[in-house]
Amino acid sequence: MGPDPDEQGTLEISAAIAAIQTRIHKTGLSLKESADFGLFEKTIRSTEDKYLMEDFSPRFFDLHGATAFWIGAYNSSGNIVSVQAAKVEDLKDRSLADHWQQQQRRMFVDPNPQVRFGSEHAHDAYFMRGRIVYHGNLWLRGDIRGKGLAEPLTQLGFLVSLLKWSPDYLYGLMASKAAEKGFGVRVGYRRFVPRGTHWHIAPGHIRPDDWLVYSTRSDLFGLAKLIVRTLAEDPE
Repeated sequence: MGPDPDEQGTLEISAAIAAIQTRIHKTGLSLKESADFGLFEKTIRSTEDKYLMEDFSPRFFDLHGATAFWIGAYNSSGNIVSVQAAKVEDLKDRSLADHWQQQQRRMFVDPNPQVRFGSEHAHDAYFMRGRIVYHGNLWLRGDIRGKGLAEPLTQLGFLVSLLKWSPDYLYGLMASKAAEKGFGVRVGYRRFVPRGTHWHIAPGHIRPDDWLVYSTRSDLFGLAKLIVRTLAEDPE
């Protein structure tokens, strides 16, 4: 009898996560995972960016360990230098676009009647259903940007999500400029749609030019395999 494919997948994901952690630790950073989003808000507010996405705010959502987590990276002085968060939604009864219609209105339109939410969202969002992870609130402190850390840190969030929830899809909303420069491919997204959520009049802090970027479960397994294979070929 051959190896169980699900078990093999879990082993590969775990190996890829371990490889990423090793790479990050070699830069002198430590990592902490948490499901305490009160602490996440406090941590975000202490950064130079201070931007807490509504999707990860305990003021809007009941976020807990079964459905959400965040990861912080800290330097040798114990100061936060990077954060990211992810949460899973079970959308078997509606598409991601339908979910946006309800959720975005609650977060942005109802509190601000001057905002106008459209209905012509990313094409693929009308067909995406099932267990869907949203990954966002990614931030790196200015002094560690451009040092090759964005990729492994983001991939860590992707693979932890895959290990925890085995989602049908994992997605983000990315500025068009970053998507066009290939940042999405480097961090592990494999599918790109040049429109995210559709706004007639966007809130002041929301980019109206975001792309929907996402990966399927199979894509994420492929990412884990690629990381493990790369490690085997170049252990340094």
